[in-house]
Amino acid sequence: MQGLATRERLTIQVLALVILNNEMDIEEGLDVEVALEAAGSWGRFQKYMLILSFVAAAPNAFAAIHFLFSQYEPYHHCSYPAEYFNKSINLNVSTQDIVSTIIPLELNDKNMWVKSQCKIYDRNYSEYPVLAWPQYFKNDNSSTAVNCNINGITWVSSGAEKTAVMDFSMICDDDWKALVAVSMYQVGMIVSPFSGVLGDWYGRRPMFIISCVLQITAQAICALSWNYTMYCISIALVGVFGLTNYLLCFVLVTEVTGYGWRNFITISSFFGYTAGYCSVALFAYALPHWRIFLGVMSAAAALLYFPCCWFFPESPRWLAQKGRSDDAIRYLRVIAKQNDRETHFQKALTNARNCVTCKENASSTGTMETARVLFKSGIATRFCTVVYGWLITSSVYFAFTLYSTDFSNDRFLNCLFGGLAETPAYLIVLPLMKYFGMPRTVLLLMIICGISCITLPFLPSELPLISTIFAILGKASISAVYFAWYLMSTEIVPTLHRSAAISICSAVARIGSRGTPYLMYTRKYNYFAPNVFMGTATIISGLLGVMYVPETLGVAMPDTVEEARKNKRYYRWYIFKSFPKTTSHTRQKIPSSEEEKESILD
Repeated sequence: MQGLATRERLTIQVLALVILNNEMDIEEGLDVEVALEAAGSWGRFQKYMLILSFVAAAPNAFAAIHFLFSQYEPYHHCSYPAEYFNKSINLNVSTQDIVSTIIPLELNDKNMWVKSQCKIYDRNYSEYPVLAWPQYFKNDNSSTAVNCNINGITWVSSGAEKTAVMDFSMICDDDWKALVAVSMYQVGMIVSPFSGVLGDWYGRRPMFIISCVLQITAQAICALSWNYTMYCISIALVGVFGLTNYLLCFVLVTEVTGYGWRNFITISSFFGYTAGYCSVALFAYALPHWRIFLGVMSAAAALLYFPCCWFFPESPRWLAQKGRSDDAIRYLRVIAKQNDRETHFQKALTNARNCVTCKENASSTGTMETARVLFKSGIATRFCTVVYGWLITSSVYFAFTLYSTDFSNDRFLNCLFGGLAETPAYLIVLPLMKYFGMPRTVLLLMIICGISCITLPFLPSELPLISTIFAILGKASISAVYFAWYLMSTEIVPTLHRSAAISICSAVARIGSRGTPYLMYTRKYNYFAPNVFMGTATIISGLLGVMYVPETLGVAMPDTVEEARKNKRYYRWYIFKSFPKTTSHTRQKIPSSEEEKESILD
């Protein structure tokens, strides 16, 4: 009996060990980052995303740059008296002498005397022969200059040229209308964070499609605007939805791309924006009527957005955080199939009980929750640092864009060259981020820009080449750092709040760009103050970034606040510190070969 009891105890212990071992062999689920690697980090799908993000970014440049041409103000002056057109000029009286008795002179913003575009002398010209006007009115100080009424404006432009300034009379005492119209576009972009929250709530893909449709519709209404009020309203809507779809596209691409190719694929949207920037000049040159110009650009945007709306997937990372594991797997299968990795993906999925890991706080979305996560959690300091970086970067970028020496006297060439000038900057920033990391790249570029900005006003006017070099260096560095801030903004924030976070950053950036003209106005009192202030603020922004924003190079994108907090790879003052490259929130070492990667996934 004692031997039987012993055998029973041994049997029970063996069964317990078997059950325990079986439970230990069961995995809870497949992490999204690992699932993306299993589905293929670089293949046909990633190439599609590279092309689509490039194409989707171009129409947003249409909306942002068209003001340069649709609100261009051709030269104009008060209409001359009827007698002027019936004159007969002899050799002793020039046309210019006669015009000087009609149009007064005034100082322009460069402190030069030029003919007024909005005033005319209040005189009775019919009392004297035209040829006698210079003689009779030469010393006439009794006449005053008055505003010419709206019907008394003569536009000096080509016959085919027609702008919104001409249609809606945005000149002279009503020149504020042009500034308000541009401001309405900026206001639209400032209120876009609400749309970013919707992207976190309802998904990247549906909000991207809705934003594209509404942007195209608003652009079409803008081209057909029957009055100034409707023109401003449509411009504001273009600002809201144009920025929303651009940011959602950027966020979506970062979330469906593995860590190895994320930088390379996401920067394609910046090149797409540059291509759209340059093409605006070509559209405007070929289409001088602003309504046709906007209408054709709206149609071009529709053609470009259509394949993007059709082929863009939903973010598997977002689906997993919303608890929709089956939908996440479905989109991951699509990625694996396009990359010819379906068999390998299924093997990795089977080893993980055929499910994708869903986090416990999957339902934590909404405006209040986003505000709590971004400003009251453990990532508040790093997020506020990034927001400050966006603010300063946008302000300085706007200053270099509008207050630097033009490339030429032709506005079409200025637009074309302005877009092309940013291309080398984007090519340089990729290897910098790869070898030096994100915060250190930002610090380097901010120091270069800050020094250029501070130095420019102190350079002697006798050295225009040196000034041009510093201006180009500052513009290139601030353009490159823009991409770094974009990418860092997506990599420090949890998935369910990512699109709202980058929308908030972009909205704050618009506030910075709107404040730049007022800051530059202070040059009237101290010519050096604006440059010194912006240069100093730029360098401080780079220092704060390297101190308070963790290194995200080679780290998986965080899905929860806890995962975001785990990234403690700060440089602080030790900017030469090196970190091991990792690929997961558990700090798993990045595999050095395909064989090692296969063994990890298996």
